[in-house]
Amino acid sequence: MKRYLFSFFSFLFIFSSFPINAQESVKNNEKKVCVSHLKNEIESIINQPSRQQESWGILIESIKNNQVLYQLNSNKYFIPASNAKLLTTSAVLLKLGSDFTIKTPVYIEGKPPKLNSLIIQGKGDPTFTKKSLEIIAQKLKEEGIKEVDNLVLIDGYLSSPSTNYSWEFEDIYFYFAVPVNSLILEENTVNLTLNPNNLNEKVSLKWSDELAGKQWKIENNVYTKDKDKEDNIIISPLFAKSSLEIKGDLPIDKESNIWRLSILNPAQYFQESLVKILNNNGISIKNTEIINGKNIISNNQQLLLEIKSPNLAELIKETNQESNNLYAEVLLKYLGDESLNEWESLAQIMTNLGISPNDYKLKDGSGLSRHNLITPQALVTLLKLMNNSKYQEIFLNSLSIAGENGTLKNRFQNTNIANNLYGKTGTLSGISALSGYLKTDNYGNLVLTIMVNQSSANSGVLRNTIDEIILLLGQLNKC
Repeated sequence: MKRYLFSFFSFLFIFSSFPINAQESVKNNEKKVCVSHLKNEIESIINQPSRQQESWGILIESIKNNQVLYQLNSNKYFIPASNAKLLTTSAVLLKLGSDFTIKTPVYIEGKPPKLNSLIIQGKGDPTFTKKSLEIIAQKLKEEGIKEVDNLVLIDGYLSSPSTNYSWEFEDIYFYFAVPVNSLILEENTVNLTLNPNNLNEKVSLKWSDELAGKQWKIENNVYTKDKDKEDNIIISPLFAKSSLEIKGDLPIDKESNIWRLSILNPAQYFQESLVKILNNNGISIKNTEIINGKNIISNNQQLLLEIKSPNLAELIKETNQESNNLYAEVLLKYLGDESLNEWESLAQIMTNLGISPNDYKLKDGSGLSRHNLITPQALVTLLKLMNNSKYQEIFLNSLSIAGENGTLKNRFQNTNIANNLYGKTGTLSGISALSGYLKTDNYGNLVLTIMVNQSSANSGVLRNTIDEIILLLGQLNKC
C-alpha cells in the first residue's frame, strides 16, 4: 500500500511545488499561442526524452463549433482512473434526477415501552453517520421505548459483491477501497493514529473508534527515534488475514502519524455502534440479527421514521469534487432496477447518449480498477452531451474548480486558468487524467480530456505535465 498512501501524503508537497513552476514559466511568458502552433507546443511537452515510454491520449475541442484543436490517440483505450466517475455520475443523474435521495427506513413492531422488533433497512446511504443513529435513538426515546427484543438490520439492498473483485489486494484495506454494503456508517472508515513514545520504544496506537478498530489485528513494529530521523512508516496487509503490519521509525518530535483504514465488516460495526448508542439512551437490546434481503418487511411492522441523504446533486458533487470512491460505487449500484442490472442500465444510458459500448469497458464506478478502459473521444462526447442536457448546471457544479475546491484546489492558483477550469481529475500510480471544461479569453469555451498511462514518473510530475498543457490552452489566440 505504500505506493499509494506514501504518494498521497507526498502529493501535498508536490501540489504546491511542481505545478507552480509550470504555471510561473507560462505566466511570465506573455506570448499568445496560435491554434496552428498548438500541436507543436503540446508535443514539445509530451515528447521530451523522459516521456518517451508513456502513452498519451488527448482530445481538445471547441464547444461552440466542435472544432478539434488537438487530438492524439483519441480513439484508443486508456485506463481513466477517477475520470470513470464522469460516466457514473452523469448516468445516475440522467436516470434518477437531481432531487433523488436515498431513504433509510426504520420500522417497529410492538408498543411502548417494549418493542418486539426494531428493523432498519440499509439502503447504502454513504452519508450515514453516528448522528443518524442518534436520531433513531432519540425518536425511540420520545416514543417511550425502553426495551427491544429483536434488533434486525437488513444489509442486502445493494447488489453484491461489496468489494470489487478487480481491485488490487493491497488497496482494499484502506479508506479509498472500503466495502460497499447497504449498512454504511462513517463511510466505512476508521483512523489509526501513531503517537511517539520514549526514545527507542514502540509507538502507541489509538483508534478513532474502538468498535471499528477491534476488527483489526495490528503487528506494531514502529519505534520512536531521534527527532532527526526520517518518518519512514509503511503499512502492509498480511495476506488472507484481517491483519496489518506497521513498521518504520517515527521522530520523537512528531505529533502524530494518521492512517485512514477500511472497516472490514461494516455491518457488524453498524450493529455494535447502534446498540451502544441505544444503551446510552436508556434502551436495552435483547437480541440482534443482521440479514441479507431486500423486501422482507411485513404488514405488522410500522414505519417509525426515514432518514434521508442529501439530494443527488449534492451526492455527485462529493463524488466528483472530492473523488469519493464509496459514493461512486453506491451510485453505480443505484443504476440497477428490476429489469436491468447496473451495468446494463449504464450501457443503455450511454448508448442513448450516442456513446458506443465499444468506446469504454468499465469494471467499477469509481475508477479504482485498473481493468477500466475508455477512449478520450468517449469522455469528450459525454462532456459535450452533459453540457447540452437539462442538468448542465448541476453537472458542471459537481466538478472541481481550478484553484478553488476539490481535487483542483491547489492547482492553477494565481494563473488565468483559476476559476475557469471545471474538471475531474484521476490518479493511480503511473496514471494521471484530467477532463472537463475550460473558459478561455480568446478562444471561447473548450472541452478536453488529457490522459497519460504507462508512466514510471510520480503522480506529481504527471500532473505538472498535464498542467503545462492546460496553461498553453489559456494562452490560445485567434491568429
